[in-house]
Amino acid sequence: MTYRILTTASILALSTAGAHAAGHAGNMGYALADDGATLVVMADIASPADLQTFELASPVDAIAWRPVTGELLGITNGMVGTIDPMSGEMTDLEASFGDDATLSGDAVAFDFNNAIDAVRALSTGGDNLVYFPVGFGDNDDRANTVVRMTDLAYAEGDDNADATPMVFANAYTNAINGETAGSTFQYGIDAETDSLVSVANNEGTLETIGAITVDGEEVDVAPMGGFDIVSPSEDENAAYAILQMEGADNAGLYMIDTDTGAATMLADLGMGGFSGFAVSMPQ
Repeated sequence: MTYRILTTASILALSTAGAHAAGHAGNMGYALADDGATLVVMADIASPADLQTFELASPVDAIAWRPVTGELLGITNGMVGTIDPMSGEMTDLEASFGDDATLSGDAVAFDFNNAIDAVRALSTGGDNLVYFPVGFGDNDDRANTVVRMTDLAYAEGDDNADATPMVFANAYTNAINGETAGSTFQYGIDAETDSLVSVANNEGTLETIGAITVDGEEVDVAPMGGFDIVSPSEDENAAYAILQMEGADNAGLYMIDTDTGAATMLADLGMGGFSGFAVSMPQ
C-alpha cells in the first residue's frame, strides 16, 4: 500500500475541496497520513481545507474518538495511546496485550463501542481485538488490556460467504458525547467484497448490508481511509467515511447510508493514502 506524504502541494490541493460539505458543519475530523506518522486535523469537516498536521512521535495504525471522555486514541501492535489533537503529543497508556492480541494485514479499523466504552480493532488480516480502557468497569481485571476475540468471517448463507474479508474501517452507532449509549450497532467496510457489512462484535460474524455505491454505481474500494459515526442523541446517527477507489490518486470524504451502502461525496480531499479516520462533535 502506498501513502502520500502531506506536501505543501497536497495541502494546497485541499483548498479546493469541500464545496459540497456544507450542512455538516461543526464536526471535527482526524485522519492519518504518511503511513500513520502524520495526524491531520480538520477543524470542521465542512471545510476540510482548514487543517493542521502534526508529526506523531511514533506511527500508529488507526485512530478512534472516545465519546465518553472526548479523547483521541491510537493503536499499533503493542501500544495504545492517547493523542492530543491540538499538538499531536502522544501518551502511551501502557496497555497489556495478550500473547495472541496482534494485528495483521495492511490496514486496521478502530472504533469505540459506546455502550460499554471499549474500543474494537479489526484488520484486513481478519483480526478482531478489543481494548478495555483504564477505568473500564468496577474492578474489572480486563481494564487496560487488549484481548483477542473470534476472527472475522462471513455468516453461512451470506452473499459473500465464500469471501475472505478485508475489513479496513468500522464504526458504531450512538457515539454520544459524554455518556454511554443504551445500545450500539457495528458497521464495517470490506475492501475485498466492496460492501458495507454488519459486524457481530466478539463473534466476528459479518453480514452483507449492500454494495458500496457512488451515484448509483458499484465501486472498487481500496483498503485505505476510515469510517466513523457521530450521534447528537440516541438513534440519531450520521455516518462519514474517507474512501479511495482502486486506481484513484485522491480520496474523498463521503456520507454513508447505513441502510444501503450508498456513498455521497462531500469533498474531494485532493490527495490519497489516508490510513485512519475519526470524527467528533463539538463538546
